[in-house]
Parts: sequence; structure tokens; C-alpha cells
Amino acid sequence: MFENQQLNEQLNELFFSYEHVQSTTWLYLTTLASIAIFFKFGRIFSMRNLDIILLSLFSPCFMLVSFGITNGFEEVVRIGYLALWVMGGIFMLRMLHDSTMVRRPLLEPNLSAGGLSFLVFSLFVLLVSNVSLGYVQSDAEIHRDLTSQNMPGYRILEDLPPVPVAFWETPFELNQQSGVTGVYPFELTQALSLGIVIAAHFFVVAGLILVGSVHFENVRMGLGAAVIYLLIPYTGEMGGHVDHVLPGAVLVWALLFYRKPLIAGVLFSISFCIYYPLFLLPLWVSFYWKRGLGKFSLGVALGWGLLILGLFLTRSDMPDFVTQIRRMHGFLNPQMNPEYLQGLWSYGWAPVYRIPLITAFIMLSITFFIWPSQKNLGTLMSCTAALLLATRFWNGEGGGLFLGWSLPLIVLVIFRPNLEDRVMLGRDSVNT
Repeated sequence: MFENQQLNEQLNELFFSYEHVQSTTWLYLTTLASIAIFFKFGRIFSMRNLDIILLSLFSPCFMLVSFGITNGFEEVVRIGYLALWVMGGIFMLRMLHDSTMVRRPLLEPNLSAGGLSFLVFSLFVLLVSNVSLGYVQSDAEIHRDLTSQNMPGYRILEDLPPVPVAFWETPFELNQQSGVTGVYPFELTQALSLGIVIAAHFFVVAGLILVGSVHFENVRMGLGAAVIYLLIPYTGEMGGHVDHVLPGAVLVWALLFYRKPLIAGVLFSISFCIYYPLFLLPLWVSFYWKRGLGKFSLGVALGWGLLILGLFLTRSDMPDFVTQIRRMHGFLNPQMNPEYLQGLWSYGWAPVYRIPLITAFIMLSITFFIWPSQKNLGTLMSCTAALLLATRFWNGEGGGLFLGWSLPLIVLVIFRPNLEDRVMLGRDSVNT
């Protein structure tokens, strides 16, 4: 009897146990799968093939950062952050160039719609398993660093603890060099964080598929975008961080509802919870300038008001509320203390150089109000992704790790057809 019970336990452990796939192994598997599914072997010198290769090169940069942090090799961490800067710059230029591209040949994935659907479902289940496994194994306390009060941010989002899914849980905590930790009156449990993370990933995947089906008029393109989003190792490595996933999710759905300016405005303004999408306002206002601006502005005001209401309801006192309002809108002097900064700014780069980068970023944001002169859904996608990628050069937190803000938009741009007719001009475009 005892031997049978022991045998059953061993068989259960053999067939039903699950362990997180190591980063290097997952990198090779996903890179090979991406090439097999999306690489156009009949058109070697195509933009699609270049995009697939460039996306694959993001992951080794993250691995350098994670390896250096885990083992205490500062030089390796510095090289990793520098590589992230370079790759981010390349993709920013790629997104800017996309607005000038006229010919968009139809390059569908190498799998059928059925195969892509199965792969989306399987990869999403694997992602949920990784996130849930990390939650079960983690007993991290809910706390946040008080030094972040010196940086832009939204406290409610920051109070959501990360759900560790990789061998390096969160570089923001592991790389903290100084400061006092504390607990705010408004605390959120890790179980809630887990639920929001899974929901955010679901809405990213669903949004990518729906954008492909509705606006690209090609469900295979939407499924392909969802597959490559789930295949990129970054999604699994940093998939437990709400502030990495949520902004991208709401922006994808804002694009999905772009013909409903009121809904798009609400969804768009929710992304202000990470502060940086505030600089997208000139681009999006310009897109709706000739049609739908009133409803879009009303939607932005409603979503903006909800974020402010959240801060008011969770305040400890009025001075605290005022402080959080200032942080949400970035009404702070640029941080120049390396002890409060992360990424390359905390590894020897003089923080004073953030000033010209911030200036150039603001000029780029304003430029999008007039360029491209005729904006369509395609340019809205690519320019939004470009501006979010540009934040990595002066962002004092994360050091270029926040790829999730722009990643869903990048994959949509990679798979999009010609969208010159998707504009807010005709009366039949707005049905709200």
C-alpha cells in the first residue's frame, strides 16, 4: 500500500509538476519559434524580417541587466542598460520611419489562423502559470521606497507589489542604494496585484487580436501580433509588474476604440497613471483635431478625474494629496541625485545630462502636433510607440526596462497594413 502511494506521488511529480523555464533556454526557444512563424524566407531582405531580428535582440539586453544585478557585476549591468538604450533608440527610429512608409505588402504569419489561435491560448496559459507560480512561492511584504516621492508617479499603482516571475524579482528593489522603506495607509494585497496583472495581459492579447480583426481586417495579423507579444521573453520576465503591463493594455484599447472618441479619451487618460503618456497629448489631440476633439477631450477629462479621485480617496492628509498630485503630473524639479536614480544614471552617467534629453523629448512631443501633417491610425500607433520609447533615455526609474509601455504598439506597427483611410475626417467615422 505504501509503495503504491509512493509510486503515485512520483508519477504526479513526473507529469504534473511545473518549473519556470530558465531565461537563456526560453530566449533560444522563443527566438527559433518567432523565426519559424514570422520570418519570410521568400523575402529575406524585408522590413518584417528586420523587425523580428530586432525584437529578438531586446531580450539579451535584459538578460545582461538581470545577470549583473543577481551576481553583483556592476559593469555587466552598465553594459546591459547601455544595450537597452541602443536597442530602444533603433526601434524609436524604426517607429518614426514607419510614418513615412507607403508600401505595406501583406506578409501574413506562416501559420494558419487555427494554429495561431492554439498558440495564443497555450502561451497565455504558460504566462499565467509563470505569474501564478511566482505568486505562490513569494511571501514578499507589501512596501515601497519612500525615495520615489522625489520622482513622478502614481502612488496607487506603485502600491501594487510586483509578482515575481523570474530569478530576479525586481531590479527596482534589488538595485536600491539608499533610502528608508515604509508602509502607506492604503495597502493592496499581492493577490489583487496578481489578478490585475493577469487581467492586464489578457486585455493586451485580446486587444491585439481585435485591432487586427477590426482595423486591419485580417484576423491572422491580430493573432500574429498576440503570439509575438507572448513569445518575447520580456513579457514573461517582467510580466508580474502591473506598471509595465497596464499602460500598454489601455493604450491598445484606446486605439481599438479610436472611432469612439469619448471611450478612447477615457482609456487614453488612464495611462497617465505612469505620468509619461501625458506627453502624448499633442499627438492625440492633433489626430482628433478635425473631428471628434470635443468628445475626446471630455473622455480625457473623465479619465483624468478618476485618477485624481483615486488619490483623494487614499490620501493620508491634504499635504499628502497635494504631493501626490504634483508627482502624478510631474510638477517636480528634474532629479539630479544619483542615489535616487536608476539605470545608467546610477552607474556613473552624470544626471545633469538628463536636462538636454528632457528638452529634446519635449520638443519631439510638441512636434507631433504638426507632424505628420495628415495623421491616420497607422501614424498614431507608430508615433505613440516612438514617444514612449523616447522616455527611456531620460526616465530616472527603470533605466530602459519599461518596454511593456510600447511593446503592444510596436507589434501592431510591425503587422499593420496600409491604414491611410483610417482617419477622423468623414462624418461616418464618428458614431458616439
